[in-house]
Amino acid sequence: MESHLSHLQKTWQLVERLTGSNCHVFLDGDSLSLGAVVAVSRSLAKVSVHDPEQLAQRLDEGAKTLTRLLDRNEQVYGVNTGCGSNADTRTEQLRILQHSFLQHQQCGILPDMASAGLSAMEENSHSLPSDIVRATILLRCNSLLRGHSGVRIKIIDLLLYALNEDITPVVPLRGSLSASGDLSPLSYIGGLIEGSPDVYVRMKENGKARVMTAETALQQANIRPLSLNAKEGLSIVNGTAVSAAAASLVLYDSHNLALFSQVLTAMATEALLGAVDNYHEFISKCRPHPGQTEVARNICSCLRGSRLPQDTDVNKLGLVQDRYALRTAPQWIGPQLEDLLTADRQIDIELNSSTDNPLIDVSRDRFHHGGNFQAASVTSAMEKVRGALVMLGKILLGQCNELINPFQNGGLPPNLCADDPSLSFAVKGLDVHMTAYYSELAYLTNSVASHVQTAEMGNQSVNSLALISARYTGQSVQLLSMMCAAHLYVLCQALDLRALSLDFFATAKTETSDMYCKIFITDEELDSSQFENVWFQIESTWLSTAQLDLSDRCEKVAAQSVAYLMNERFMGPTTPSPQFCSSIKRWRERLSCLLCDLYNHTRAGFTKSPSTPSYLGEVTRSTYEFVRHKLAVPFHRGVSDHPTIIGNSATGESKKTIGFHVTRIYVAVENGDLMKPIKPILKPQ
Repeated sequence: MESHLSHLQKTWQLVERLTGSNCHVFLDGDSLSLGAVVAVSRSLAKVSVHDPEQLAQRLDEGAKTLTRLLDRNEQVYGVNTGCGSNADTRTEQLRILQHSFLQHQQCGILPDMASAGLSAMEENSHSLPSDIVRATILLRCNSLLRGHSGVRIKIIDLLLYALNEDITPVVPLRGSLSASGDLSPLSYIGGLIEGSPDVYVRMKENGKARVMTAETALQQANIRPLSLNAKEGLSIVNGTAVSAAAASLVLYDSHNLALFSQVLTAMATEALLGAVDNYHEFISKCRPHPGQTEVARNICSCLRGSRLPQDTDVNKLGLVQDRYALRTAPQWIGPQLEDLLTADRQIDIELNSSTDNPLIDVSRDRFHHGGNFQAASVTSAMEKVRGALVMLGKILLGQCNELINPFQNGGLPPNLCADDPSLSFAVKGLDVHMTAYYSELAYLTNSVASHVQTAEMGNQSVNSLALISARYTGQSVQLLSMMCAAHLYVLCQALDLRALSLDFFATAKTETSDMYCKIFITDEELDSSQFENVWFQIESTWLSTAQLDLSDRCEKVAAQSVAYLMNERFMGPTTPSPQFCSSIKRWRERLSCLLCDLYNHTRAGFTKSPSTPSYLGEVTRSTYEFVRHKLAVPFHRGVSDHPTIIGNSATGESKKTIGFHVTRIYVAVENGDLMKPIKPILKPQ
């Protein structure tokens, strides 16, 4: 089975290639891919019909087959009958019937476009995002090209022209059960085709976004609106294009978030000085689920070259293994990759399917009444994706909680403050935000499919609710993106503090050793070999007193070292001399001052020139540097960085709130920019 990373990289490459100059997405009804949908809907890639003569002939054969069926006086649903529960009615006004189908479905709630225009649409959330509408047009054209729907090539030509000129109908966000297809949303696509004076579109005029009627848009483009032939109205509205379009885009975003969660887990392993053995290939070979194996491999790749993860230490004091948020990351994230790949296969099939009713069977000169409009496969995919997103959110929340807690984070200060913890609370607010985001994410994970209701005069006793499920999955993507942004801010702060701590220890050990020799070795009561034990006491006490202000912390460390030295000396065979007692007093006073001065000096130098990148792996370093340099999100120095407190910021710019910086990261997560430094480095193995 293809790995998740390999599949995602192929999608990235396709999106990048299709958004290049002189590149087109070619539709043939059978080979539309997720990458092509993303390129067209978000990057405005151009679209053409592959082998237009052959496909036009295919469509013509379908239309001729329909004509023969009608000439034989056969009753064809939605062509010479009513629709849904009204399929017991008959009519000979075949063209008017098709426009009637659009009429009764164009009943969605939208902003008052006529009076307020674009501003009302931007301020109101009642319309589908433009990228989903663009993807909808693409998918509907691809499905109609398969020749099972009885539409003319003119219909597809008009829609593709609108797509290439970025003329996008304003479509209601709500109102679809995705049962007989996404009827109401697709009727607004039909409104564009017929040039309705009361269906609105977004388009650019002289480089500026405008909202105008479909009638006006077609007039400005010198395109004649189309009068619908038999079955064409039904073929336009009766399909899963809207739900499949929304599902495609959130699936792509979810793939990216799943990979990014692995990068964040690697950064958390570094910040918490976690064990690289958590991700050893032997563990996965003992339980060879493909997702687990891949996640362990990916995290190891992210950590390659890092100086922070720890090797297994059989003599380790304290907690001998990492907590679950790190140690079981492969087992937790792995199944989510498997679910995402399963969902991807479901959506890939949906992109290249005929999803209306009835379907015209040219080879047998007949039609079939069926239910390909029932988008339960899309719902199934979205339920899996939403479940995967909440699982990813939960493990990120666990890692973030551990990083912020001074009793679990291995000596980092509470709330990851860089100054005194009695006055500065740094990421404490983000701790609450992360939990709030996760709680909402968890709520959205509840099944949509279990809320099916009978509709349309009892005709639709089951309906897929696929668009609703895709919309809620889109909200889940947004919330997990917020969690990733907040977590990444916390991680960068934690990594800086970890690097600062290691820099401080390296300097302090040398300086403390010199002072130890000057004070004690001349007494001939202590020798230099004991310093390593003394330093162990200093370091371990420092790590366990992160909740104290700096001066109190240094006093505590000095006092504990004195207790150790006194205990060692008094347990010896001889009584300590008065000179030793004098040396101990001098040691305590000088050690406290030395540690305080060294930490302040190290912190000041670190703020100007952080050493953090030198400790990190290649992938984690590129992510860290993107945040610090490309996004200009600085190390949080403490309460002095608050905008209303006088003084300069670390970057020399005006001071900003923490939320301002997290928002910058969020935007980069949402638009995919944060994946850019990762793409060229992280390769499937």
